Amino acid sequence: MATWLVPPSDLTTEQIRAIELPTDEHKVVMGGPGSGKTMVLLHRARHLAQVGNVPPERFRVFVFTNVLSTYIKSALDVLGIPETCVSTFDDWCRRHYEANVNKRTPWDKAAKRPDFAAIREGVFKYCGKSDPAKRPFDFVLVDEGQDLDHKCFELLTRIAGHVTVCMDHNQQIYDGGSDEGEILSTLGLNRRQVSLLETFRCCPYITQMAALFIPDERRRAAYLQQTKTSQTDIETPLLYQAAGFDDEKQMLVEMIKLRIQKGERVAILLPLKRQVFGFAQGLREAGLEVETQDDLKFASDTPKVITYHSAKGLTFDSVLLPRLTPRSFPASTPERIERLLFVALTRATRWAYLSTDGLLPHLQRLDPLIKANQITVRSAGSPSSPAPTPQKEEADDLLDAL
Repeated sequence: MATWLVPPSDLTTEQIRAIELPTDEHKVVMGGPGSGKTMVLLHRARHLAQVGNVPPERFRVFVFTNVLSTYIKSALDVLGIPETCVSTFDDWCRRHYEANVNKRTPWDKAAKRPDFAAIREGVFKYCGKSDPAKRPFDFVLVDEGQDLDHKCFELLTRIAGHVTVCMDHNQQIYDGGSDEGEILSTLGLNRRQVSLLETFRCCPYITQMAALFIPDERRRAAYLQQTKTSQTDIETPLLYQAAGFDDEKQMLVEMIKLRIQKGERVAILLPLKRQVFGFAQGLREAGLEVETQDDLKFASDTPKVITYHSAKGLTFDSVLLPRLTPRSFPASTPERIERLLFVALTRATRWAYLSTDGLLPHLQRLDPLIKANQITVRSAGSPSSPAPTPQKEEADDLLDAL
């Protein structure tokens, strides 16, 4: 079984409840990082298919990125779900458009890619003319629902008899998404059906650090109230202040090698796609084998070099975040940067590494944890020993503080 896919016998009570929700109305499931939203969707897809005797061509699991689609497909064999049942929402819209609306795909010349907005609109109008009895799917399940706009949810209700949506508003990092109220209203619901509160993924240090990038106090408190991971073999995250780019790259290489020696699954996350391929080349020149988002193999433990956006929904033992400088976030609002950092940090289960040669102002939010020795800070010229591992008593104190 894929290492990230928990078998039904190990799921929490809330997760099982979400999987077995009835189909009397559309469903919305809320859950933060590590709450198992993606697993719930996959197990629910199999459950609904088995209970309703629904063939594979009559249901779909929609995700937002190609990387997450590839990640999910790595676990489908054990569930008996064909790969054709999982795709990005826009990929399905494009195929449906070409098959039923116009074989010529609308093109965005400026972005040099299909015009997904026009494709969605074309499919929406086509499906609006269809008899509800002729919907292509009995049910669809949607991951990262906060990144789809309300028109997408209207379309989903036109193509499927039942819609299940998993979402987390703290991870909304794309333009044109929807908040919980918009999704509920479009689906004709008064409230969410399940909140997945128990987290089993992020260690306490990661949870506490990521929470600092949730600006809304109520949402921050709700995130921190998730059940704490019973993990005591933890290391404080490391923030490295480099003397320059070359120094930062050299330290990054050392940290990657250290985590590989520990037998961990490692991700190097970068804000910009052009940085991904530049860093991948530099790491290969340093003798490290890495994979980029264009050639990912999730059955392999080779370190992955991908963007923050492509990392959504994924999980790794250690996550390394280099180039935390203002230039890495061009034209991004402060709120967008905070959400990106939250998403990037919560990809890690055990340890996080941050580095910069020109401090990103948002990192000042980490000052309280630095003063409390919950984040290790190192600068160029300081000893290159690994970040200290706290004693069990320290870990217990942190768990209590959370």
